[in-house]
Amino acid sequence: MSIAKQIEEFFKETGQEVFIEAEGRPSVIEKFIDEYNCRYGHHIDEDENGIIVLQDDANKWGLELRMYFNDKSGIPSAINVTKTRGYRGEYLYRINDIQLIRDMFSLGYEIGRN
Repeated sequence: MSIAKQIEEFFKETGQEVFIEAEGRPSVIEKFIDEYNCRYGHHIDEDENGIIVLQDDANKWGLELRMYFNDKSGIPSAINVTKTRGYRGEYLYRINDIQLIRDMFSLGYEIGRN
């Protein structure tokens, strides 16, 4: 079973809310939104809750995808979970893994609240 399927099963078993966000410079976010809408059949834009557009001169070069949740008890051990600091304080934990989160999109998860 793939890691994404294991995470999906974990979230289903624990019945918890998951929040996914994307962050990047304007050109990075524009490219992500175009790809996301085309690939997954959505119609989000820069104003979507879960999209963070940084300034053009931000000291970040690529896309960041983060998945937030509150209960990590029983999460598969192969997953790197960190405590949430800064924004999204309503969630205790997050996963920063672009490929895993893209795989979650393929399973039906979306930008924003899931």
